[in-house]
Parts: sequence; structure tokens; C-alpha cells
Amino acid sequence: MSRLKIIGERFASNNMIRGEKDTLISYVSILNRAIIQWGYLVESAFQLHNELVQEIELSPQFLNFFQVIREITWHYFKIVQNHRVHNFLPLHQRIKQYIKEHISENITLDDIATALNASKKTLNPAFKREYKIAITQFIRQTKIDTAKELLIASNLTLLEISNLLSFSTASYFVKTFKEITGITPNHFRQHFFDEELHL
Repeated sequence: MSRLKIIGERFASNNMIRGEKDTLISYVSILNRAIIQWGYLVESAFQLHNELVQEIELSPQFLNFFQVIREITWHYFKIVQNHRVHNFLPLHQRIKQYIKEHISENITLDDIATALNASKKTLNPAFKREYKIAITQFIRQTKIDTAKELLIASNLTLLEISNLLSFSTASYFVKTFKEITGITPNHFRQHFFDEELHL
């Protein structure tokens, strides 16, 4: 923070907002250089830098300047954290993480391969070797596990849950749920707290 020279000439008394903006932009530049050194893609870093600078420039004022600095710092921390998760974990863990983060989407092997910068051919062998299940089966199972949580914790209709989890139709959602659990979603919702229901 000392490199930002927050106190002094940056915060000219006659133009406080300009001084704050200059300081934030300098801070973003420092963080940007840091994440590039940590292996973050240069193009992505510059895009992030430009988006943040634009947001700073368009802000009329900063009600809590130091809170803004903390938020920017946290934002960069999360970016580096996600980058390390997606690039340094073993492939099977990265696949599992990606599926959980995108479970509401219609996930394909092409999507996973592109996101993880991995060969499509390597995905299933790496995943199956560790978890003894194919990726598509795991996606279906995870969607149904998520559906169970929604059935218990919300009043969403079957159609709403189906749409939320990117099933093609509500009837396909019901069919898939029954194939995996042996019962319908409605039965699960109505009897979840019954002692005899063990899923």
C-alpha cells in the first residue's frame, strides 16, 4: 500500500475524487502485474484490468474508499484462487469441481475440455480411474442430488427445478430422478422425513 502514495499529492484537496481514482487504478495495475507473474493469462489479466479501470472511472464517488480497496483485493484473491484450482489440481479433481460449479448448465464433455484446457479423450479415463464412474453418469447423479436439495428446501415446482438444472423437459427430469432414486420427485418431497425412506 505504501507504493500507492495514498497520502499526499494523490489526494489534492481540490480534486479528491480524481486522487482516489488514480490511486485505485495504480493499485489495480500492481495487482494485475502480480497475477501475471503467478501464471494468469496475460490477455485475461488485461481484460480484467480494463474492466476495473472503466468501472472506477465511471464511479461518481467512493463512499468508503478503503472498503473499495478491500473489495478489489478480495476480487483478485478469488481470481488467483480459482486459477490455481483449475490449473494445478489433478485433472479428475478439476473435472469434478467444474461440474459442481456449473451443475445448473447443460454440461458437455466439449465444455469441460475447453474450460480445463484438456484433451477430450483424457477426461473420462482420468475421472473413471479415480471415481469409478463415467463423467456423464456423475453429472446426472449430481443434478439429481441437487434436485433433492431443492425439493426439500424450496417450494419450486418440478418444472422450475427441471429448468434450473437444464433438463430438456420436466418429464425427462422426472424420468431421470426415478431411474436414479427409484421414486418420483413428488414422492421424495412428500415422504422425505418418513423413517422408511432411505435414499
